[in-house]
Amino acid sequence: MKKIGAFFLIILVCLSCNNSDVNTKENILETIASLQKKSKKVKKDSTLFYINKAEEILDKNPKISDSLLLENIFLKGNYFKKQNNLDSARFYLHKTISLIKKPNESSRTIAFYRTTWEMENLRGNIANGISLAKDFIKISDEVKFKKDLIYAYNYLARKSLVFGNYQESLQYNNKILKIAKEIGNIDMYVITAIAKSRVFSYYLKDKKKATKLLDSLLTIDCSIDSKRQIYRRYGILNFYSEDYKSAISYYKKVIKLIKEQGLLSKGHESKIDFTNNLIEAYNNISEAYLTTKAYDITSQYLDSTKALLNVNTKKKHVNSYTKYRFLLNYRTNKDEKEVLKEYLSFIKESTNRQEEKINEKLYALQLANEKEKLAIAEKNKAIVDNIQLESRNIKLIAFSSIVVLLLIIGYLFYRQRNYAFERQEIQLQQRLLRSQMNSHFSFNSLSIIQSQFKGDQNSAVNYLTKFSRLLRLVLSNSLQNYVLIEDELELLKKYLELQLFRFPDSFGFNIEIENFEEDDLLYIPPMLIQPFIENSIEHGFSKIDYKGKITIHLKLEGKYIQCTIEDNGIGLQKEKSKTKTSVSTELISNFIYKTTKQKIITFDKKELNTNESGVYVKFLIPYKLTSND
Repeated sequence: MKKIGAFFLIILVCLSCNNSDVNTKENILETIASLQKKSKKVKKDSTLFYINKAEEILDKNPKISDSLLLENIFLKGNYFKKQNNLDSARFYLHKTISLIKKPNESSRTIAFYRTTWEMENLRGNIANGISLAKDFIKISDEVKFKKDLIYAYNYLARKSLVFGNYQESLQYNNKILKIAKEIGNIDMYVITAIAKSRVFSYYLKDKKKATKLLDSLLTIDCSIDSKRQIYRRYGILNFYSEDYKSAISYYKKVIKLIKEQGLLSKGHESKIDFTNNLIEAYNNISEAYLTTKAYDITSQYLDSTKALLNVNTKKKHVNSYTKYRFLLNYRTNKDEKEVLKEYLSFIKESTNRQEEKINEKLYALQLANEKEKLAIAEKNKAIVDNIQLESRNIKLIAFSSIVVLLLIIGYLFYRQRNYAFERQEIQLQQRLLRSQMNSHFSFNSLSIIQSQFKGDQNSAVNYLTKFSRLLRLVLSNSLQNYVLIEDELELLKKYLELQLFRFPDSFGFNIEIENFEEDDLLYIPPMLIQPFIENSIEHGFSKIDYKGKITIHLKLEGKYIQCTIEDNGIGLQKEKSKTKTSVSTELISNFIYKTTKQKIITFDKKELNTNESGVYVKFLIPYKLTSND
């Protein structure tokens, strides 16, 4: 009996120990999950604190949970992405992707992949983003994760357009349409079909297919916002087809739907979206009336736009309104000074409101930090007398306020001083770029003329005449930090014509512009595009036995002009990478990065399609609305 009693006693002790271990493990899991949950809710300054605390516990308990470890690494990568520290974000996000089990077993996986390809997109590595989206599709069951696959297909559809793969973009759109139909997501179906119609009309120039697709959407019972987007696309399609009457009719329907939708808007964000949508609609109909010279009606709609402009208005809408107002005043011979005064007043008002918001955020952040300090103090110290605690908090708040105020003053002074130095450095860099470009361009052209004199002297004389005219234009542009885009395009055309004189029928060229007109008052730094065209002619077409082609596409996007240069030459040769980078190209790369914070994207087209050859170059060009610095 004693042996039996001892045996049961040992069993009870073991069970008690096991229960204790289970409880300890559950407590650790709850603590980690709680810290990760807090990191998502607190202010961004405190996010990393909770993530690191969870990481410390995971390091001490390596066998606790793979899913919690994966989540913690992702949270750290996402934190750095939001802080725009893209190098650190890339390390942690790719580490997250590498630890995901294959095939995909979790609905959380799409968040990991989506955040990672968005980060690559921010870094300018679009090819890496495309590769990640395709990897997600490979590891995900198309039935179990069909809702998640929509995100990947949508990303691939949009990025296919960047590289001119229009049919591929349509294929991805068709996949989204199929899934949206299967899961009954009507609005997703409509929005994707609208995107597909844009590919037909804008990229493939097939208005008939675009119109037929939009007509099919009118029979669908969708939300007000989806219906608005259908009519908006109809309006844009008819406007660019020069059917202004139909365009105006659809724009009026859009305005009516937005106003109906506005009555249902309750939250702050939804009201901001409503206002921006209405401003865009007023701008669109103003443009249509302006084109048809109905200036009185144009003025009325622009007045409606003006009444809605505020600090939350998207910059592109403000720019459109200002553009149409200037054009209206110019065409009706009114004084532009009033428009300029209005624009400057709006900027001043926006700046004041932004400062108020910053002050509110600083005050809220100060209070949040004080609460966190009190919470940590309560965990690590004994509770002191209430009177002493209140007194200490008052002193701490007063001291913190003084410190924060001094820090703000110091930061503003430092930022202003740093901005002045950065502006001076960019101007010096721009002058150096122009001096290098002019000497490089002149030397190459004179070398060509010298070689021509040794052969056909009449041809050399003609070439010299054309070169002298081009050189006069180059020198005129180089005297300014910013020149009219119309003058820069004229220089490019003359340069290409000069090269065609040198190499008859060896290549063709096409210059495309989007979202602006060639004679618009846009000023850009001179001589940024010509060196890339010269590379295509001198290197890309040097060893081909077919006719070369150069396509230059300029698109106005926000505060920059997106420039893409594409040729069908031999592409980027391996031996070329071993040679020293040209001074002009290196200077342009540095200048573009300093003024736009984005790098130049250059790749061989064979990397994406083995059936294509040539080089693809893409970069942003800063522009101004005046020639002044």
